[in-house]
Amino acid sequence: MRASSSPALLVTGATGLVGRGVVDRLLAADPALRVVALVRDARRHAAIATASGWGTRVTPVIGDVTVPGLGIDAAARARLARDVGAVLHCAADTAFSRPLDDARRTNTDGTRHLLDLVADWATAPRFAYVSTAFVAGRMTGDVMETAHDGEAGWVNGYERSKWEAEALVRAHANDWVVLRSSTIVGDHDGTVRQVNAVHRALRVYHAGLAAMLPWAPGAALDLVPGDWLCDAVARLALREESRGETYHLCAGAGALPVDEMLDRTWRAWTATDPAWTRRMVARPALADLATWLDFERAVQATGNARLARVLSALSHFVPQLALPKRFDTARAVAALGAGPPAVRDYWDAMLASLAASGWAGARDESLERAA
Repeated sequence: MRASSSPALLVTGATGLVGRGVVDRLLAADPALRVVALVRDARRHAAIATASGWGTRVTPVIGDVTVPGLGIDAAARARLARDVGAVLHCAADTAFSRPLDDARRTNTDGTRHLLDLVADWATAPRFAYVSTAFVAGRMTGDVMETAHDGEAGWVNGYERSKWEAEALVRAHANDWVVLRSSTIVGDHDGTVRQVNAVHRALRVYHAGLAAMLPWAPGAALDLVPGDWLCDAVARLALREESRGETYHLCAGAGALPVDEMLDRTWRAWTATDPAWTRRMVARPALADLATWLDFERAVQATGNARLARVLSALSHFVPQLALPKRFDTARAVAALGAGPPAVRDYWDAMLASLAASGWAGARDESLERAA
């Protein structure tokens, strides 16, 4: 692996779900690898480093990608230029509801600041960027790994800000690879390590507040296990053959059709949760996007504040359900030898993991505001 011949690997987002998993795998794969982790919170880094057994192989540098120069002094920048031979950029603001300018602060401007930092390094480091498959935005049909024109537009500021960051990487890095992740809902055994928008949407369904969802024939949930994704990023980020490549780290043909997801989830909850069954929660109706938008407007007109808040929370990402797309994964599968397990293979286990965690009764401010 390339990192073994490079002085060190600079990682942003090393304390996040993906960054931490990738660092663990890279250190295990290459005993000679040293990592420099750009972190904002020294105590969080120390706790994770201790739990992961990183020891002295991971050196923290306090900084912030949202600040020009990463908020580090000239001496620290000089040390990075001298010691680092590759960059893995995992840091991101993944909130779908963030206004575009706020999403850009971390995702677009943060990437620009990191590219500016390495621009004059004599090493011309590999710049591996962890992006999202949903830079495809409002595209429908087959989405190729080479697609990056942005003409279809986007559903939210997160998608657009990550697309803009990709464009910066291609324009300004001499040696780059873009790794487009799909959404994580759990590991391949269903274990949920971090709750995200998909889990919160399921809570809305569980609470009986999802009367309708936008949908179109062929719509499917493209999701990947977190442990598989970390393996894939660790294997692809630094390999020489990845130079100039964009990989879809996605379910592709293994995505879960939306109507099957609703039925499978209803069956799982009915079989395991008698209290939920007694409430007789209805399966959400599926409607085209125009009908969904009419429904949103009608709810706003009725003054039903609770349902209006639910729809507002969902509106940042559920329109994707009415924009059916299939992510082509041919290049990623060729490089890795295989894709991830199909979503249906671990969906029920993921639901069981949520239930075991007390998820249905746990405090969730976004749901409480809606309820």
